[in-house]
Amino acid sequence: MPETITAPTRSTAAEAAELLDETLAGAEANDRADLIRRVRRARETLRSARNTEHEAAAIRAAGEETDRALASLGADLRYRRASLTDPTRANRLRAELARTRTRSDHERALAREWPQLLADGFATLVSDAEFAVRTASRSVLAEAEAALAATDPRKDRARLDEQLRTRLVVEADRTREQARDTVAALAARLDRHLELDTPLEVPALPMVTPASLVENLAPPTATHDGGRMPVPARMARIVMPSYAGIMMSLVLTRVFHVTMPLWILITGAVVAALALGGSAVAAERKRSLDRRRQEARTRNRAVVDEFQIVLVKQLRDASRTAQTTLRRAAGTAVTARERETTAQLEEVRRTVEELRDTSRAIKAVDADLTSVADLRARARRLAEGT
Repeated sequence: MPETITAPTRSTAAEAAELLDETLAGAEANDRADLIRRVRRARETLRSARNTEHEAAAIRAAGEETDRALASLGADLRYRRASLTDPTRANRLRAELARTRTRSDHERALAREWPQLLADGFATLVSDAEFAVRTASRSVLAEAEAALAATDPRKDRARLDEQLRTRLVVEADRTREQARDTVAALAARLDRHLELDTPLEVPALPMVTPASLVENLAPPTATHDGGRMPVPARMARIVMPSYAGIMMSLVLTRVFHVTMPLWILITGAVVAALALGGSAVAAERKRSLDRRRQEARTRNRAVVDEFQIVLVKQLRDASRTAQTTLRRAAGTAVTARERETTAQLEEVRRTVEELRDTSRAIKAVDADLTSVADLRARARRLAEGT
């Protein structure tokens, strides 16, 4: 009679390890992070207790932990089976799919419009800023003109220049603050348009301080002689009228054959010379003052023109940088939201498609429940030490 070969009996520890592995697979399939941690911990405890005096206790603990984890998985499966057999589930899923599609289409429409909104906003910002700079420059020049009309630039040149630059600092600061407010308003408008949950961060405008801007303006160049006439020419303008007064006094008496004492003739000539010479001196002083004022106006215009060029250039560069920063932030936010909405849409669509195989899904859940029941029975035996 041939000898009967008996298969080696599987140890209790091996069975406990097998139960833990199968339970871990179920927890991972159902995405139960809490069960995954607990089962892995029990499996590590059982592995470290193999062939020691603590092995029996570790096996019982593994059976108890497996039973608890399987009970939780069984509750999930029963809930899923109840959801699958719910008669209103199909209607809810279809309604949710319709809402998700509508939201996705709405977000895509918003995503198509916001780049143009951003470009128009910054174009308006630059246009308004340039208009404000030119308007402010005209106001500053008007004030400088009024100040020049009331004083002599040769005496008050330093004070007038300081007054002009102080006004330019004030206007540059006002223009910069207006630009910042416009950027903040544009960012808020994008938030409302895109319907973002988290507001976009308002980008900064990288510009130098108004004081530094005005301080770095090149000082106006002045002529060495201040536009004054040469001394001989000025003397000729004064002396010639005096000489003409004397000659007129002498010539008139000769022409009209008027006989006058010499002292009267000399006195008249001196008076005529002084009158005409004084008038010439006053006219020359007025012409010099007008020349100095005109030169001061030219210097002021040169400073203000450079101020406009520099400030507008900085505003353009700063707005371009802010526009790029805001475009990137808005693009990142829109892309993240579209990715999230697309994932939700795919999940709902997949669930709706599963409705066609509801009976097959119910049979799969029933099979899983039967398997969980069998595994729990084995786990209880291990926990009881039988």
